[in-house]
Amino acid sequence: MSRFELGRIAGIPIFLDMMFVLVLMFFTLPYFTSGNSQLVSAGVVVVIGLMLSILLHELGHAFAGRLFNAHVSHIDLIALGGVAHFERSLPPSVLARTVIFLAGPAVNLALWWGLEYLGTWSLESAKPMLGLPLMHLASANYYLLIFNLLPAFPLDGGHTLEAWLGKIFGALPGVRVVAILGLGVAAFVAMRSLPGVDLWGLLLAFFLFQANWGALQSVGGWNGRG
Repeated sequence: MSRFELGRIAGIPIFLDMMFVLVLMFFTLPYFTSGNSQLVSAGVVVVIGLMLSILLHELGHAFAGRLFNAHVSHIDLIALGGVAHFERSLPPSVLARTVIFLAGPAVNLALWWGLEYLGTWSLESAKPMLGLPLMHLASANYYLLIFNLLPAFPLDGGHTLEAWLGKIFGALPGVRVVAILGLGVAAFVAMRSLPGVDLWGLLLAFFLFQANWGALQSVGGWNGRG
């Protein structure tokens, strides 16, 4: 089995798919192919740090959900990131949904600032083997923050925008607008990935296309009539 339970945090089971680890190692390959034992050790730190960053992002959703009696049954760490599975539908309150959805990116914001501060301090203190992985992790959390705030499904920014548009214009128009924006985001990611044939970027674009095309079809297509 490639998926197994890592353990529980605050009663929440955490499941790890080995593809998640392989993807993280792919992004940190220069560390492991450097031939330098210190850089290999730094690579291990980065892999563990990325795993913890994504896990903490999902725990941010989980703990924010508890404030509104919306509990997470388990968290999956999979190839494309992390997923917090809520036991039931989220509360109808737009404010509650906004807090729950944005709690994950807020964790990445805090990690970005904290890790960048520690990384800068380490480099200024002539500790490059500590500063380098810390700055790498800070950069990764910055990109996780920006990516998750994009207006597309199933990203936090898309769900937050859908909640507010749904309150103003109705549920179906809200989903339709976010899905159309999400298709635009998928196209943008694909175009940015094509020049250098970034396979990971193309896979991400395909994933976003599937999620947003499915959402658009669920509300009757472009004009609501299929």
